[in-house]
Amino acid sequence: MSTARLLTIREMLGRVHLRLILFAVLLAAASLTLSGGLVIRSYAQRNLDLVARTVAYTVEPAVVFDDRQAILDGIASVADSGGVRQVEVRDPTGRVLATWTNPRAGLPDWLLAAGNRLLWRRPATAPLVHSGTRIGEVRITGNPEALLRFALAGTIIALTTLALTVIATRILARRLQRDVIGPLEHVAEVAHAVRTERSFDRRVPVAGIAEIDRFGQDFNALLAELQGWHATMTRENAELAERVMLDPLTGLGNRAAFEAALPRAVTAAVTASQSFAVLYCDLDQFKAINDTHGHAAGDAVLVAVARRMLAVLRQQDRAFRLGGDEFAVLLAPVDADETACRVAARLGQAMAPPIDLPGGQTVCTGLSVGIATYPDDGLAPEELLRRADHAMYHDKRVRSQNIREDH
Repeated sequence: MSTARLLTIREMLGRVHLRLILFAVLLAAASLTLSGGLVIRSYAQRNLDLVARTVAYTVEPAVVFDDRQAILDGIASVADSGGVRQVEVRDPTGRVLATWTNPRAGLPDWLLAAGNRLLWRRPATAPLVHSGTRIGEVRITGNPEALLRFALAGTIIALTTLALTVIATRILARRLQRDVIGPLEHVAEVAHAVRTERSFDRRVPVAGIAEIDRFGQDFNALLAELQGWHATMTRENAELAERVMLDPLTGLGNRAAFEAALPRAVTAAVTASQSFAVLYCDLDQFKAINDTHGHAAGDAVLVAVARRMLAVLRQQDRAFRLGGDEFAVLLAPVDADETACRVAARLGQAMAPPIDLPGGQTVCTGLSVGIATYPDDGLAPEELLRRADHAMYHDKRVRSQNIREDH
């Protein structure tokens, strides 16, 4: 069974090319008419402003001497050019001293007035100044006759061409939308969804045009590859991010994880109006264990300490190894300082049993703990960490003194 030949873009666009050119020419004509009118209007406004300043300069002496005929003669000598419809000269109180109207207006007054309201929202004005004192004002209303004739001619041409092109334009636009733009919009929609929503499972439907169908098939194949790559990359990135934030020896969060978690804990506490505590922990006699039994023994001690800390902490608490024998704990939320103190006491008790070393020996160590509570001990992460660090060193000094006294 033979399949129907699909229409190509070249064939389809070739049929409508001539009509689109005609439409573009008419559209360009309308655009030029409008832009020409705007340019002429701009120049006409500038001309009015220039005429207003010239009239003000010309009639200034006549205004000073209150010679109305001289004022009218001065206005006529400047404004009798066809671009001005009316000129008024007023004194500082607004009283009209003289009014001049162009006698050569070829259009009815009502049409000229309507044109003025459309083209010039306000008359052009220029102050009359004599010896630094304002003695009046010149107001000029433009003559829109030339612009109106230009607009009338453009309107007639536009209406004539519009009647011939509106039906053809609608047909062409709908066909172009259905046959070409529609399928391309589907491609753009799928591409946008993939980019913004990571919807790699979206696919482009069949368009019914040979070139677009081939493009859609290749695009869908590319999406399938991207979907596989994205899934692999997402999985690998998640694994990498988890490894980056973990201490490889103890499995606890590392310093980077702690520095990211502490500001988040502050933000969460502010939002929920709750308190949380930072515990800064340091092992006792860890250097001596390393020096006596070796670094492998020190690593075994760190692993055992981390395991005992996790056994004591609550499910919502988080423990971190900051480096060396330094650990930190985030207790969130806490109801009072006693809660943090109880957790610190349990941590100390958990370190009491001897720790087995790989060589069969056992060692004992202790844990010095400093506590800082938000918001009582600070509002900023740096301040909380500094307070907890100071409290830890104070606890270490007290523990060392107690040990010496016991011996």
